[in-house]
Amino acid sequence: MDEIYIKRVLNGDIDAYGFLVKKYQKIVFHCALSILKNEADAKDAVQDSFVKAFEVLDSFKGDSKFSTWVCKIAINNSLKLAKKKVKAIHLLSDFSKNEDIELNTGIEKIDKNELNILLEKGLNLLSQKEAICIRLYYLEESSISEIEEVTSFSSSNIKVLLHRGRKNLYHYLHSSYEKNFKI
Repeated sequence: MDEIYIKRVLNGDIDAYGFLVKKYQKIVFHCALSILKNEADAKDAVQDSFVKAFEVLDSFKGDSKFSTWVCKIAINNSLKLAKKKVKAIHLLSDFSKNEDIELNTGIEKIDKNELNILLEKGLNLLSQKEAICIRLYYLEESSISEIEEVTSFSSSNIKVLLHRGRKNLYHYLHSSYEKNFKI
């Protein structure tokens, strides 16, 4: 379906590009946010990435998904921006959509906002590589091979990064829970 819109854009239908932007802006935002860890910078990177993708759309060969291609552009833009700017880290997470999450004790419940704050802090402790793999795999439900295409990491490296990221998040969340709720 993307191919149809890409052809329309290449034939001069600028409005067709809006469909692609709307369809993929969330995943591109997550890619940028994983690297920049700041919403405002991530939004700028997303906008720049879609502009850049539009400018070089004729170079898209269709060997990979359009989402993979535009995410790769976003990652490269974000890495360039991250090198230029050193800012306070701010990363929001929406791991838990609307549910409260009950921890293993069965006694306490952490509401969505508390969990998001804890996850934000935990994800900020991860390396850029761990954070982007965790976001793509869990939030965007990308496969290992899709993450491999987007990041150029090997599949074994992605699995290691996911393992380390989960382990680091677990330790952080567990210690935070013990500290805040005194298990």
